[in-house]
Amino acid sequence: EGIETAMRLAKAFTGRHEFLALTHSFHGRTNATLSITGNKARKTRGGPYLPGVAFAPVPYTYRNPWGTEDEEEVAEKAAEAIEWAIDFQTAGDVAAFVSETVWGEGGIIVPPKTYFERVKHVLDKHGILFVCDEVQSGFGRCGSLFAIEQFGVVPDIMVLAKGIADGFPLSATMARPEIADSLRPGEHLSTFGGNPVSCAAALANLAVMEEEELPAASARKGARAMARLRELQERFPLIGEVRGLGLMIGVELVRDRQTKEPATTEAVAIRRFCREHGVLVGVGGQAGNVVRVQPPLVIADAALDRALDTLEAALAAVAVAGPARVGAAAG
Repeated sequence: EGIETAMRLAKAFTGRHEFLALTHSFHGRTNATLSITGNKARKTRGGPYLPGVAFAPVPYTYRNPWGTEDEEEVAEKAAEAIEWAIDFQTAGDVAAFVSETVWGEGGIIVPPKTYFERVKHVLDKHGILFVCDEVQSGFGRCGSLFAIEQFGVVPDIMVLAKGIADGFPLSATMARPEIADSLRPGEHLSTFGGNPVSCAAALANLAVMEEEELPAASARKGARAMARLRELQERFPLIGEVRGLGLMIGVELVRDRQTKEPATTEAVAIRRFCREHGVLVGVGGQAGNVVRVQPPLVIADAALDRALDTLEAALAAVAVAGPARVGAAAG
């Protein structure tokens, strides 16, 4: 609902009707939000989708169509791809560019530091709004209250959920005042919007987050986890890349570091092993080969270490016995 609200705001404010999105992205499971989702795994059995959506490549330093792992070059090429998509995939009627700050379902893809600055320059030139999807990355998850704060740009519209109310159902769509005013009172609403219990939970959650400095704690614990995971990368050839911001971390598994063949079966086996040993990790990425490490922001250092110990044991088990035997044993 938050993303669809942002889409409607963008159309109302600009008078335009098209959208620009990215490959590997995920913005929700309704027809409209799946229309701007680039993650193929989430779109199966749901089409056809809305017309008027163009896609550009996500700035994926580890895997991209430009054949480089240089972050600045990836940022430059990805921003140029945005301009190309506007010029050749649209009718020049683009209301907004919709993007996550960190692409979670796509495999915890962290953009180069200059990416959003470069993209915002392109968008401003064409009068296109920037809708920032902070549903997964917001509220301290990435080491700052909002992940986009680390990239030097201010979105025109921002969508929030998940961490906003610590499990209570709530989302929010924020916009510059002149954009928010483009919808008349009552023109867009939700039956359960503004639920008092959820709003009270969100206020209490934000107070605790500020009092306990949870975004800073996320940055510190994330650095601790990343250091440990990079040590594991040195030991296990199965790990192709470790990447993340704060406590939003992805471990990309490959069968060969040269070819980068996705280790999908291995990722599933590791998830099963961890679950059977009391640790929940996710699996994401277009090929389902990225282990997602996203613990609670309040996790104690000792608990984080135990979780990483379990992940290490899972990697070792797969290396010795293979994914089929580990998966069968864990299942």
